[in-house]
Amino acid sequence: MRRSVLLLALVSSAFMARAAQPVTVEQLEQFLAQQQAAHVNDADLAQKLAEVELSEQLTEFRLDRLKAELKLGDKTATRLNLLADLSAFLGPPASEIPAKTPPDATAAQEMIHEAQNFATVALKRLPDFLATRTTRSFEDIPIETGDSTTQSGMHAIGGLVQEIAYRNGLEFTREAAAAPEAGGPPKASLPGLSSAGEFGPVLATILSDSAHGTIEWSHWEQNSIGAIAVFRYEVPKESSNYQIDLCCAKDPDTKELVSYHGKPAYRGFISVNPATGDVLRLTLEAEIEDFDPAQRFGLLVSYGVVEIAGKSLICPLRSAVTLRSTWVAHKRVWNEIRVNDSAFSAYRRFGSTARVLPNATTNK
Repeated sequence: MRRSVLLLALVSSAFMARAAQPVTVEQLEQFLAQQQAAHVNDADLAQKLAEVELSEQLTEFRLDRLKAELKLGDKTATRLNLLADLSAFLGPPASEIPAKTPPDATAAQEMIHEAQNFATVALKRLPDFLATRTTRSFEDIPIETGDSTTQSGMHAIGGLVQEIAYRNGLEFTREAAAAPEAGGPPKASLPGLSSAGEFGPVLATILSDSAHGTIEWSHWEQNSIGAIAVFRYEVPKESSNYQIDLCCAKDPDTKELVSYHGKPAYRGFISVNPATGDVLRLTLEAEIEDFDPAQRFGLLVSYGVVEIAGKSLICPLRSAVTLRSTWVAHKRVWNEIRVNDSAFSAYRRFGSTARVLPNATTNK
């Protein structure tokens, strides 16, 4: 027994030593299984994952499987969601790419056409409904202490629960003073990194812009429904209609706070159900070079089946917004990372009901 415990301790130490360098999804999965076998509690395991960085994408398919098979605690599951958010722009493990022949040019173009229909027709025809967005915010920023600087480590900084109303093709939140324009681009801002448009505008903007940039076949990817089609797109700055608003960064020369409001070039991936054209996942990545240090903005939206008034519809299930910057100080490379991880739940029909009672009598 003592030898077994010692072996687990050595494996754990080796993993955490590697965590300074990116680790694979397989190594992460092995580590989680070993920690559970050693009965490490939820809080301690989540803390161990705080410094982990992945070298490949932790896909939704793998993430859901890990949660189901290992029966992870809430804190560990939250950390895994965060790892999935931060790895969303990496390629998936080779083991999760099906050995399937790519579609020919005609079939690929038909899939893109069906995805465009999904964005411009199906999402716009969603019934009026309400949903709940639960957002958790995290950051890892350099901390200056005297004449030295250290990283704070990825940690939670707060959360927010919002009620979202979707009416006549427009998205509202309880705090919104005014509705966005129909089909208008989503926005994100700091402080309070945020996003909007997951219910259609962001996808419609990407597919419209990519028609003036490039959109091409990338690979098949494993999903709970089987193999899904993944397309790579890229939009140059002159064709971009994706608006980003950032505030604020400190100008290194003037020490004043500066902001960014513009439509930068961006790129990403769109995952499509090849049988229906439903979009199941999208990523977007943009370099904001007008800041010093430059900012790298990322957006992830995952879609899935929800039930509203007895109908099965495709709506957002999760989204994540990330903002990264890197600079050199004190002869070291420092990273600033901010993440908002959001889950959409409690979908229900927006409206009211009335009941008429015939032959009602009034008591006197």
